[in-house]
Amino acid sequence: MNVEDSTAIASRLCAACGMCCDGTMFQIVRMQPGDSAAELGRLGLKIRCRDGEFFMEQPCSALKEMKCTIYEKRPTRCRLFHCQQLRRVETGDATESEATAMIVETRELVECVRGLIEQSGLREDGQALPERFERVMATPVDVKLEPEMAAVREDLGNAMQKLRMRINREFRPPPGAE
Repeated sequence: MNVEDSTAIASRLCAACGMCCDGTMFQIVRMQPGDSAAELGRLGLKIRCRDGEFFMEQPCSALKEMKCTIYEKRPTRCRLFHCQQLRRVETGDATESEATAMIVETRELVECVRGLIEQSGLREDGQALPERFERVMATPVDVKLEPEMAAVREDLGNAMQKLRMRINREFRPPPGAE
C-alpha cells in the first residue's frame, strides 16, 4: 500500500472512530518533549500540570464533528498514535471495510455504555467515559429500594467490561508498539 492510499484510509477510519480523542480510550494524553503546553493551551486544549508533568485532559476539546481542528499543531503523542485497526489495515492483516465494521460495532457499544450511564442519573459532563463510569459505580444503590437501578448498574458493569476488553484487544497498541 502506498503512502497516499494509507493516508486516505487512515483519514477515513479516524473520522469514523474518534475514540482516541473523545474520552473513550484515554483519560489524559501526556505532553512530550517538544510539545508546548502554553501553545496547546492557547489552541484551546485542556492542559493540566501534576507533579511537574503536563498532560491534556480527554475528551479533547479540539475534536469537532469527528475531526481534529488543530491537526497540523496537535501534540506529539497524537501524531504518533496508531490504533490496532490502523496498523492491521496498513500491514494487510485487515481490510478497510473490516476495520470500519469493527469501529461501527465498537461505537455502538460506546453509545450503549453512555446511555446506561445517563439512565443511572449522570448526564454528559465533559469527562472521559471511564471517569463517568467510575463515578456512577461509586454511588451506592439499595437493591430493595431501587431494583430497576440495580439492574441498570449490572447492565452498565457488563457493557463497560465488554467495551474495555474490546478496546484493549482491538484498538490499543500492544505495550511497546508505539
